[in-house]
Amino acid sequence: MNLNGLTITDRGNRPSTTGRLAIKVFFINDGKYYDPYEIKDMAVFSRYTNIYPSSLLNEEGILNGSAVSSLAKAYFAASDGASYLDENEYAFGASGIYRVGLGEYVAVLDGDSGVSGYNADWDLVVGNTASAIGSYLDVWTIKNTANSAYSTVINQFTLFDDTLFTITEPLLINTNNKLITKKIPLGSKENLKITTTFSIENGSISDSIKNLVNNSIILNPMIKIEKINDDQNIPSRVEVSGYAETSGLIQLTSENTVLFPWDTDQLKTHPELLAGNLGNMRGIYAITLKYDLMTERVITPLMYVQLV
Repeated sequence: MNLNGLTITDRGNRPSTTGRLAIKVFFINDGKYYDPYEIKDMAVFSRYTNIYPSSLLNEEGILNGSAVSSLAKAYFAASDGASYLDENEYAFGASGIYRVGLGEYVAVLDGDSGVSGYNADWDLVVGNTASAIGSYLDVWTIKNTANSAYSTVINQFTLFDDTLFTITEPLLINTNNKLITKKIPLGSKENLKITTTFSIENGSISDSIKNLVNNSIILNPMIKIEKINDDQNIPSRVEVSGYAETSGLIQLTSENTVLFPWDTDQLKTHPELLAGNLGNMRGIYAITLKYDLMTERVITPLMYVQLV
């Protein structure tokens, strides 16, 4: 993912012990993303040490201070009494919980930094010691509404050390991208879904290495959207969203599927429509995906979606 323009590895993309991991959560209530009233903190624990999450919680079902002081591998909390920070406040080596969008929050476990987190209730400083391979728990303390009690949300992730490997010849990767979304009603906001498949053309590389390459391979994905016009009195292709406009909004899954939330209602006030260059808002739109792959920059052939 991109956080304040910086590339961070998601938990599903084989994060390494020495890299930067985006410990991200999405909050959903009644089928919709929502923002909790407060996110108090998030602590990381080794799953090998704490097989039962209940060992980390007190009688009220929230984090136990003694467990944090003796067992936590990392700790995150926002500063100045706020429950989260804006994503544009993040920089490499910073500690905190950042709001990326509605219901979407992230803390960055930085394997290149020994940054510490501070808990004011316990006057406790916790350094980052999550440096071993294996499974971890991330335990979030939240308050859903102003009048509700604190509760915990527990997820898990794994750190790897086999993301580093050597080969004796340049890696030859062939990629194929496919736009799954085919039709979108005008006025709706839907994800453009683009899948990615890879093939390694080096015959000398083992299957185990090939499997590693399939994870966390796409970097800096961005999308361009253009309207295709048949009317000879207006431009044949009109850009409605450029690469720079989409890069910060794209999500990337552990299967290297690119997701871009396209709010088609914004076309109704688009400058190109007001200038008379867009024609009918309904019609065919061309999608181009661009991303970095090893030393290459991939620009896909045009893919098409129909706005109906």
